Amino acid sequence: MNGNITYVEPDATEWFEFRPGSRWQILFEDPSTGQRAVLVEWEPGYSMGAVDRHERDEVVFVLAGTFVQDGRACGPGTYIHHWAGSQHQASTPDGCKFLEIVTGHPERSGAVNEDQLAWFRSLVTCSPRHR
Repeated sequence: MNGNITYVEPDATEWFEFRPGSRWQILFEDPSTGQRAVLVEWEPGYSMGAVDRHERDEVVFVLAGTFVQDGRACGPGTYIHHWAGSQHQASTPDGCKFLEIVTGHPERSGAVNEDQLAWFRSLVTCSPRHR
């Protein structure tokens, strides 16, 4: 058996408000590479506002609700792959929950205020319970 497996239980990490209307639960983060896996919940009517640009690949898997990206409504089970160099805007009319996996960059390039960015940078990589 390989010992390099991490399991994260639902209550192993805390949810926090990334922006008003957007909550994150970081499941995995490697500060040295910028890789991370995050559960994201958006309240009904939430919009990213600014265009989000990706320096590395980012994958979104919609779990609940409607994730609208560039005018296309995506429901539960939809897989979205943002390739490095891509850009998009997203919102939700009815609220949504999705898994976001980022393959590398240490900062988001969308419009985030400096306090939020400083707080995000100060997060310690979670140490979830292993089973």
